[in-house]
Amino acid sequence: MANRLGNLHNPQSGCAASRGIHRRVRTDRRDGATLRVASLAVGLALASACAAEDLDNRGDAAWDGEAPDGELPGGTPEGEESRIYGGVPVGSCGWPTTVELGGACTGTLVHPEVVIYAAHCGTNYTSVRLGEKISSGPGRNVPTSFCQTYPGGGPGGGNDFAVCKLAQAVTDVPIVPIAMGCDTDEITAGKAVTMVGFGEANNGAYGIKRYVNSTIGSISAQHEVFVGGGGKDTCQGDSGGPVFMQIADGSWRVFGITSYGGACGGGGYYSQMHRGIAWFESTTGVDLTPCHDADGSWNPTADCGEFPLTPGVGSGTWANGCSGGPLSGASDACGDPFGDDGGGEPPPPACPGCQSVTGTLTGAGDSDVQPGGTWYQSQSSGNHLATLDGPNGVDFDLYLYRWQNGGWATVASATTGAPDESITYPGAPGYYAWIVKSYAGSGNYRLDIDRPQ
Repeated sequence: MANRLGNLHNPQSGCAASRGIHRRVRTDRRDGATLRVASLAVGLALASACAAEDLDNRGDAAWDGEAPDGELPGGTPEGEESRIYGGVPVGSCGWPTTVELGGACTGTLVHPEVVIYAAHCGTNYTSVRLGEKISSGPGRNVPTSFCQTYPGGGPGGGNDFAVCKLAQAVTDVPIVPIAMGCDTDEITAGKAVTMVGFGEANNGAYGIKRYVNSTIGSISAQHEVFVGGGGKDTCQGDSGGPVFMQIADGSWRVFGITSYGGACGGGGYYSQMHRGIAWFESTTGVDLTPCHDADGSWNPTADCGEFPLTPGVGSGTWANGCSGGPLSGASDACGDPFGDDGGGEPPPPACPGCQSVTGTLTGAGDSDVQPGGTWYQSQSSGNHLATLDGPNGVDFDLYLYRWQNGGWATVASATTGAPDESITYPGAPGYYAWIVKSYAGSGNYRLDIDRPQ
């Protein structure tokens, strides 16, 4: 079986010598099955010119790790060139949670502050790239606080886990949640899935985000999911990237971490995110499962919902936020939705005695006047309080206005870049109104208000 990495070029011969490029690749191998990681030392433009040579020189060194049970199913006949494989480039803002790491690997934004990827990719990443190309076009680089690999993790054991915590939260990209609890019951042979990555392709150069649709073939004794074959596959540079699936309610979940495989096009193995969730959460200090506990028990929070229904169809722009597409309501995928104890009662307000109002913002720039689209009057001095609860992945802002000198003037604001905001303003008697405004993103919100009488 041809390995997936390819040999290091000899800098004195062939394409590397004539075009000044030396494509570095990791040399970890498992009985000829190649880890799907690659990096560029010089010039992505030259990589395309050397692609055919790289793909034909798949290397023959083996590493000492213990092989997974059985052979890779499917595969490519010896000597047949099959080089995301069988896929197509992603449109602007499509699959926006798929990110690129350092010209080497792919990862998945699973929370505004957290990217999950593969342990065999290493930890030397000072930023991640959001966008459709790794070095040009719309998008942005987001700095990392740290990256860490799972102790002892790697291909073949079902624990090819690594995580980066971001130094800046990404609040304008709708998050596809990790499959947990009953969601994982759908990870079975025959399930339709979508793989996304920036790796090598049979229809263009490395460094462009592509996707390919395929199906789950099997699940190994080590809980690794085998996906693809017949020319539909991931390849070098896709390591760490996501596998998505649509569940019964029409929303999507991410479950796979691209790990390794044989010749590109023949299928490969993927670790499952939910099997590492306790480590991901303890390492980052972030709750990554808005609908479940780490053990998979259904325990929805206010963020358990507003999940993208068409994540592969681009909405918005990278300049203004890749949001605005259709979202689900409160999720009831594995039990009653948040705030519903079976009788349909709404959740209690955030503060005793508060008035609770709800609304929907359709995208960046949209705003609502609250409560109920109008102002209110306070006849005594005291604190004006409001707590805004918006959906994950958006940037909603909160403003308090007061009528003075013949016009409305802002007297307090909360614009942190997060979906949730709060204001406490000590005000004199007068007329007031709250404004909820979307800086980026769309969805339903709740606003709890208290005021002096």
